[in-house]
Amino acid sequence: MIVAEAMLRYLKDQGVEHLFGIPAGIIGPIYDSLIDVGIKPVITKNEAGSAYMAARFSSTTGRLSVCAGAGAVGVSNMMNGIADAKRAKAPMLVIAGAVNRWQMGKGAIQELDGEQMVKVVTKYSATVLREEDVLTELDRAVRAALTPPCGPVYLSIPIDIQRAAFNGPLPQPPALAPLPERRRPDPQLLQQAAAALQAASRGLIFVGRGGRGFGADIERLAERLGWPIITTPAGKGAVASDHPLYLGNYGFSSSDAAFRYVNGSEPECLLVLGTSLGEASTCNFNEVLVKGRKVIHVDRDSSELGKVFPTDIPIEADLGDVLPHLLEQAGSAREPYAAERPINDPYVRDHTGLSLRLFLEELGEALPADTRYACDIGEFTNFALKYLTVPAAGDFEINLDYGAMGSAIAGAAGLAVAEPERPIAVLAGDGCFFMNGMDILTAKEYGYKIIYVIINNAMLSYVERGQQFLFKRTLPDYKQERISIAAMMEAAGVRSMTVRQLEQMDEVRSFVDGLDGPCVIEVVTDGSEPAPILDRLKALVSS
Repeated sequence: MIVAEAMLRYLKDQGVEHLFGIPAGIIGPIYDSLIDVGIKPVITKNEAGSAYMAARFSSTTGRLSVCAGAGAVGVSNMMNGIADAKRAKAPMLVIAGAVNRWQMGKGAIQELDGEQMVKVVTKYSATVLREEDVLTELDRAVRAALTPPCGPVYLSIPIDIQRAAFNGPLPQPPALAPLPERRRPDPQLLQQAAAALQAASRGLIFVGRGGRGFGADIERLAERLGWPIITTPAGKGAVASDHPLYLGNYGFSSSDAAFRYVNGSEPECLLVLGTSLGEASTCNFNEVLVKGRKVIHVDRDSSELGKVFPTDIPIEADLGDVLPHLLEQAGSAREPYAAERPINDPYVRDHTGLSLRLFLEELGEALPADTRYACDIGEFTNFALKYLTVPAAGDFEINLDYGAMGSAIAGAAGLAVAEPERPIAVLAGDGCFFMNGMDILTAKEYGYKIIYVIINNAMLSYVERGQQFLFKRTLPDYKQERISIAAMMEAAGVRSMTVRQLEQMDEVRSFVDGLDGPCVIEVVTDGSEPAPILDRLKALVSS
């Protein structure tokens, strides 16, 4: 057995079943050894896509993902995906090939110090220069990736080490230092939190990405307290959109009901669950969210507690340990808050062309109820956060904190690997498509049943509006010749359709029925509908 095979067998023992990436000469032994170990490769169209896929897999499952590529140009291409994983706290391992040790420093083809390049966006990075250190370093990197706060790690392995003979046992937990136990909540702080919840007649529950998977307990707690729930953009979908106490998304493109309640005087206490309270979640760090309120913040990453706003009761713990206690101590059920319905103000026809708002409001009814939505980055994102309805059985995935265009359109394949039978719908713009759209062909080649909804307005509309707001003028180059994305994808053998009016929603329902691979729904708009982006634009000029 060679070192490359030993590495893969160790990863197989950790539950790794897929490896995302693009093969290259200096990572060749790893890819060849996949055959012997039985880990399935997912060969992408760009290394960036492989890292986005791995990041999306890990951010939704919490399990380790692996991507692999050449240590020079491959890692350079992966950088955005590695950074995406860092901001999403996704446990991802990047394996990079490196030139032979005897070639180092001599100007070999594809020689580059990837370790230094990725240090700023990884929890751990190392270049292994001795055969006997490879498995020790691999075990150390995997443990770092899986230790909260989770994140990406990087190992660079010279090709001569990859193909060297391996003469030792594979490390088995706990052969090296065991993974740290889950941090248990401070009992005194738990009691303080429970007392604060009981003392406040009216409050608010604010749920972030960390609330995913705990929706039922959060809803029960809200019902017991009679308090409404709002979610961050990354927390959208953590609770059902139709829950009677849900007021919608807050922060980046807040729902009207959430915005009004936060800015009102009624809430006395704010219970923050699993969010770092970043810019996207707080309307540009607006103190109105916490001013004059008792703040309880629960997060398993202690560095997030008190980082943005002063916190009265900071609890470093997993929500799975905190929510049962709060439920037990919350007392008898109180009169529920009469949540505003609908959560957004009525639609006004103040534009030409198809309304993206109305399309997204209807999309949730047209697609299966358990659809997992993967939202990309662009002006359409604002519409999706504010107007898309996610049913109780559905889910929503976005990494707005890093905000990389093309991250969802490429990364959706990672979601398909995680749950092959679950419907997945990507919301993306034409700009996202032109950046990473070729990995739709990866979905085609592997038969992933992904619905790609591409908003085509033939312009960089976010940039256009932002420049007008900031500088009162724009460049004509922001508008582009309209290209039929549906026709491009049809030519590549991907089932496609074009939507130009809302009356076609019935066609969408039948179009997505019985998929045996990916499909593309191109939604043609003229970009004239005002987007709910004022908070973001104001943030660009705030001092």
